[in-house]
Amino acid sequence: MLYTNIDVLRPAKITFPADIDRVWIINNSEPQPVDYGHVTELFNEKRRKISVDADSLAIFSLAAFAEAVEEKEFFSITGVEYNSLKKGSDFLLTSPPADSAVADLARIKQVNGIISLNRIIVNDDVAEIFNQEDNTFTAYMEARYEKHWSIHYPEKQQVFNLITKDTVYWESESYYRQRALNGLPDRRDALIDGALITGGRDVNKFIPYWEEVERYFFSSNNKAFKQGMDAVYKKDWDVAITNWESYLLKSNNDIQKAKAAHNLAVVYEIKGNIEKAYEYSNKSLECFMNTVVVNYQHLLFVIEQNTDLKTRLAELKVLNRQLGE
Repeated sequence: MLYTNIDVLRPAKITFPADIDRVWIINNSEPQPVDYGHVTELFNEKRRKISVDADSLAIFSLAAFAEAVEEKEFFSITGVEYNSLKKGSDFLLTSPPADSAVADLARIKQVNGIISLNRIIVNDDVAEIFNQEDNTFTAYMEARYEKHWSIHYPEKQQVFNLITKDTVYWESESYYRQRALNGLPDRRDALIDGALITGGRDVNKFIPYWEEVERYFFSSNNKAFKQGMDAVYKKDWDVAITNWESYLLKSNNDIQKAKAAHNLAVVYEIKGNIEKAYEYSNKSLECFMNTVVVNYQHLLFVIEQNTDLKTRLAELKVLNRQLGE
């Protein structure tokens, strides 16, 4: 089998109306209290809460998010307001900005969409483990971020809510316990880095994104089958298609036909024809089911791709709306 990676366009969680092309990003959150959400659990010590200054997480997260949105060039105007609109509210109480405030901001900034971060919360743990097999200590820090967003279209008087969750992990290993602990980053610096990392990744919830996925081609010693693989090595997809489609018509071997059909599904997916790819993937499954002896690992590859292609077909309609097609 030949392993390869292909880029797949995935839809975002949010579908903006086609006429929303100018957005502004705002901070509407309260800083997280220093004594909330930070835990340390070390050997021979009780689990204890500690204090960490996390009041700037929203600013760093929004900065990374705004930069990622601009890089996508999905909107014609993108700006960000770091000073929070929310004053003196309970940190745990999440509420979107008032309609009047959103309308005023949209008028001043001349935008037709507002993305508001209404809360960012992080729960982080520092702990350690001992690996008896390697006789090593591992210290780790895990930070789990949760963000509450609202998306506003003032002219349409519409509001949508979204929650994003992400985790960032740090690890340090050594034969010496203290050295493993010292290898972890400063707690506050790590939480800021995590806010930047998750902020940059949050853009995929708002704007379609490319994802790298694994695909596999079946190979064969059969001359006619091998001609298709030779074309794949040259990335001559049309020649590969011609060879394998011809092979499917002539072959009486269900296993070989299943492999050729699967390869055609991969090639058509690479070419962006998801409907045709799914058609050949179904054909591959059908041929595999007609065989008496099945290589279950090979069948698993076919089933996995078939499932993903079915998902991609459902995603196409969403992507077309999100891309205005």
